Amino acid sequence: MFILFYMVRVVLDTNVFINANRGEFSYPKRILDLVRQGKIVAVITRSVQHENELIINRLINDKNLQGDIREYLALTVDVEPSRVQVVIEDKQDIKLLEAAVGGEAEFLITDDKHLLVIEKYRGVEILTPSAWWQWWERKQDEAGHTWKNWTKDILGK
Repeated sequence: MFILFYMVRVVLDTNVFINANRGEFSYPKRILDLVRQGKIVAVITRSVQHENELIINRLINDKNLQGDIREYLALTVDVEPSRVQVVIEDKQDIKLLEAAVGGEAEFLITDDKHLLVIEKYRGVEILTPSAWWQWWERKQDEAGHTWKNWTKDILGK
């Protein structure tokens, strides 16, 4: 018997890592942890990875979070960017959309207003971490996973 399952593919903007510094239960940190737990797939291009590494070293002082982000980066799937034809105010943000399209991601998760105004581009939904988390919870509820995880955590079974 052959079982096929599909994992959600995402691109995380660098601001998600910065905002993960708000605490273990922040939406950005939860999303980062989903990648680390192998529950979703993060795709990345070289230019986005380079930006992420610079930010880790410059703006994140928490050593544990730095380690979590480095683990995340080690788990990402390298993809080639796909050229996009969209005009946005901050041209540096184009590389995130190129990564999402090139990596066939369903979501680009960001707090960047320049990207959020686009809403959707070539099959990629652009959402804030909190909006994406609401989508994730809804999907987990539909599949019965939230209740199963809760009972497993409470009962240890």
